[in-house]
Order: sequence, then C-alpha cells, then structure tokens
Amino acid sequence: MPRFGADIVGGAETLIRGLAEHLAATGTTVEVLTTCARDHLTWKNALRPGLSRDNGVTVRRFPVKPRNERRFGWLQERILHGGRLDIEAELRWAEESVSSTELYAYLVRHRTDYDVVCFAPYLFGTTLWGVQMVPERAVLIPCLHDEPFAHLGVVHTLFETCRGFIFNSPPEAALARRLYAIDGRPAGVVGLGFDSPPPTDPEAFRRRHRLTGPLLFYLGRKETGKNVPLLIQYALRYRETHRRDLTLVLAGDGPVTVPAGTEGVRDLGYLDRDEKTAAYAAATVVCQPSVNESFSIVLMEAWLAGTPVLVHARCPVTTYHTTRAGGGLAFGDFYEFAEALTLLLEDRDRHARLGAQGRAYVETEYSWPAVTTRLTSTLERLVA
Repeated sequence: MPRFGADIVGGAETLIRGLAEHLAATGTTVEVLTTCARDHLTWKNALRPGLSRDNGVTVRRFPVKPRNERRFGWLQERILHGGRLDIEAELRWAEESVSSTELYAYLVRHRTDYDVVCFAPYLFGTTLWGVQMVPERAVLIPCLHDEPFAHLGVVHTLFETCRGFIFNSPPEAALARRLYAIDGRPAGVVGLGFDSPPPTDPEAFRRRHRLTGPLLFYLGRKETGKNVPLLIQYALRYRETHRRDLTLVLAGDGPVTVPAGTEGVRDLGYLDRDEKTAAYAAATVVCQPSVNESFSIVLMEAWLAGTPVLVHARCPVTTYHTTRAGGGLAFGDFYEFAEALTLLLEDRDRHARLGAQGRAYVETEYSWPAVTTRLTSTLERLVA
C-alpha cells in the first residue's frame, strides 16, 4: 500500500486500513508495508521510516525513491488522453510512479514470513513492481474501474502474475474477468465494513453552516475524474428550470472549485469525521456522479444516515448497489437527473422508503461481522 494511516484520506486507503484493523482484531497477524509519503500528488517523504503500531497493526514504512515527476506527469497525461504508449514508455511511466527500493528489498528478504501479500490499489508503482517480487504470494486488491490505465500492457501483466484477487464488488470482478485472463485463480468479493454512525443533529449542522431548504450534497474528492463539474452544471441548470431554493453543497478536498459568490452552490471544504456524519444526515439527497468506482464508500455512509442517493447510470458499481439496495435513483443525462431529483425532493414517502431500504442494505451486507467473515473465508481459500 503506497500510503497508510488514520489521517490519510482516500477510498483505497480507507478500505485497506479498515480491512487490516478488523482482520488483526480476529487474532490474525497483520503487517502493512508502506512508504513514508502522506500526499498522493507530491509523494514526498513526510513520515518517519521504520516500525510502528497502528490500532493493532504492525506498520513498516520505507522511503519513497527519487522520481522524475515531470516525466511521470507527461506520460500520465498522454495515457489519460488516450495516447498509445509502447512498452518502453509504459515501463518508464511505471518506473516514475511511487516506488520504494528499500520496501522491495525488505519484501524479497522476508517473503517466506507471509502466507499472502496483498497489494492495493492496482495503479501505483508499489503494486506494479511489488507483485513481481513475490508472485507466488501476491494477492491483488485492485480497486479497478474502466479507465485508460486499466488497458495498459503493464497492467495486463500485473493481473496475469498474481496468485489471486480480492474484489470490492461483483461489477468490479466482472470487469477484471472481461479485461484480463484471470479465470482459474482464486478470488473473492469482500467490500468494506461499516459501524452504525453515532447520533447526530442535522439541524444543528444546517445552522452552523447557514444552510436552508433542500440540500443536494456531494462528499468526496472534488475532481474532474469524479464528474464534479458535471454535477455543478446540472445543479445550477436545475435551479434555473425547476427550483431556485435548491442548494448544491460540496464537501471534500480537490482542485475543482466554484467561483466565489456563485448562487446556489456552497463549498464547505474538508469536514472531519463528526461533521461529515452530520452532513449525511442533513442532506436531502446525496449525489455520487462518478462513473469510475469499484465500491463507493459515499453511498454506504449516506444510506447509514437514512439519506437516499442519486447516481450516474454509466457507473456499473453504483447502479449495482443502488438497485440491490433500493436506496436511490440513477440518471444518464440532465433530463433524467431533473426528473429523479424532483421525485426525491417532492415525494416524501418515496424519499423515506429509499433511505430506509439503503440503511437496511448496508446493515445486512456491509456490517463489519459480514465483511470480516467474507475476508477470512477468501484469505483461507487463497492460502490453501
């Protein structure tokens, strides 16, 4: 795992930390090999290398090796914009991704100390190179979605080298089987577990942030890749054509910003855990517009607050969860967005029913006991 720690924000980071801590709580010996980086953009060494304990998990940190950030950025942009790279260029891209020579050396020396070595997520150098060090023990937790990086030759090699896989959702597993030759190797679908949120006061949250009327919330990284600009565009258009009292509320870090003073949009920035819990409860609807997800923590947290969701119909994972849970609606264009949002805002019985169904889904399928049982069962098959 390239980054690890309770104060490190990110979906894959939250997933791995949760699985590691709850697996350790069952009595399983768990070690995390990671880097000294905290920031996923600069990958600067910010944490002290060496051994530590983190909530029952042994953590070994190793320095990030020097990298040519300019070359990496240039190759990254070429890939993102559909450019075709030869294998040498792909290897240069992988070489300039976050890596740690000392981590690899430790892994090779101690490879027999571990029954399995799990690597996550698929996109970083620590996974692309680390799997090659211990292929007979390597289990990939890819956090995969259909993006340009998933079609690279080095990524095909990664998937074809692993001993087995742990997926976050059935649509993610289906995508991996469609893209790579992985049949015949052990795999399991596990996901992430959740505890019931503590009691909160949504009205107090609204007062603190001076929010009134119907609130459409987006919580997460404010990035183009998450479709946040599209959500802003749709919300502002909805205000013009349907309801002027709707407020789009953004919460999280990221480069996408809204011009100061834009009527109908509020950006609360980063919220701590307690404030985020209150935000989910204060929201009228939570929208997850991303089409690239392997699990979607946001949906589960919204449903635990009893809040229905609005998801993009082009995302197999969020539509899968929303359909199974009966916890929201999907949209494919602005007209579907407007129709679905109007239903959720104006039909109170439907709103309450979808929120309750979503909460029941999370409590049944993604409680920590259910997830830990799936995880231990999958690991036993991988070890066997």
